[in-house]
Amino acid sequence: MDSTLYQVSAQSAPGDPRIAPLYALAVSAGAPADLARKIRAGLLLVAALLVASGLIFWVAANWQAQSHWFKLGLIEGTLALSVLAACLWPRLRLAALLCATLVLGGLLAYVGQTYQTGADAWQLFAAWAALSLIWVALAASDLLWCVWVLIVAAAIVFWTGKLDLWQVLVADRDTLPQLLLRLALWLALALVPLLVYCVPALRVRGGMGWWSQRLALGVALAAWSAIATVQLFDEATRQTLAAFALSGALVAASLLVALFSRFRDFICTCLATLAANVLVLSLIARWIFEWHETEALLAFAVVVMVCLGASVKALMAAQHYLHAQQRDHQEVL
Repeated sequence: MDSTLYQVSAQSAPGDPRIAPLYALAVSAGAPADLARKIRAGLLLVAALLVASGLIFWVAANWQAQSHWFKLGLIEGTLALSVLAACLWPRLRLAALLCATLVLGGLLAYVGQTYQTGADAWQLFAAWAALSLIWVALAASDLLWCVWVLIVAAAIVFWTGKLDLWQVLVADRDTLPQLLLRLALWLALALVPLLVYCVPALRVRGGMGWWSQRLALGVALAAWSAIATVQLFDEATRQTLAAFALSGALVAASLLVALFSRFRDFICTCLATLAANVLVLSLIARWIFEWHETEALLAFAVVVMVCLGASVKALMAAQHYLHAQQRDHQEVL
């Protein structure tokens, strides 16, 4: 038995009801069956990923020796079998729906590749997200919500049309309404896991989909930081100030939510802190490099080290604060 349990029992009052569950946990022989179940579930997910990936690569190969109807029938048959397996066998549900979600993207890509519908890439990802939302919402799985978040994020990126560094930094300047719409789209994506948690019928197993929340918030913070930085190093206009101010406000709000709301999470706090550092250092770099002197680089390096040290210290304090909040919540329960 762990010596920490002896210390806890020695500090507790006689007959404390919390000691019995700790003792039962300490002397339990473990749960090999639970380990076997997790390994089996993991292997099923890997198998689903391999099947779907193989089918998508097969579509991308575009073998001319095979007829269009054969290709279409194989993809649609795989999709139908995956959905049917999810309906009939609960143990295969998560793996089958993961396969169905990926195969659906391959089916849409094949239709666009074969019939040349003229649709943009973002429309493919938007249709993919809309069609798969039905079983993603009903499955109540954090893994499927993570996949769905990535699909929606790809749709937003393709919709902006900024897919290379030249387009991001130089070409195709956005107007203020376009910038506001981009900020709002990433905000909507970041709020999806929180909205899912607030709807009992859609809530994932375990309550909160932490990984989908972290992923959605991470891509949104990256987009906000990129928008603000690009606008900041452009010409100084009201649009630049508005984009930087709104991005900074969204990053600050994300940090506050990650620290003080019911959705507090240390990883989200780290992501928001990183985005805040990007904004602060971009603003300082814009001001420092206007000197056009060699000393500017040294000054910027010093500022970076100061920000790094302050961020580490703040994150350590935030970690202690979150641990204290979690301990108080457990004691109340």
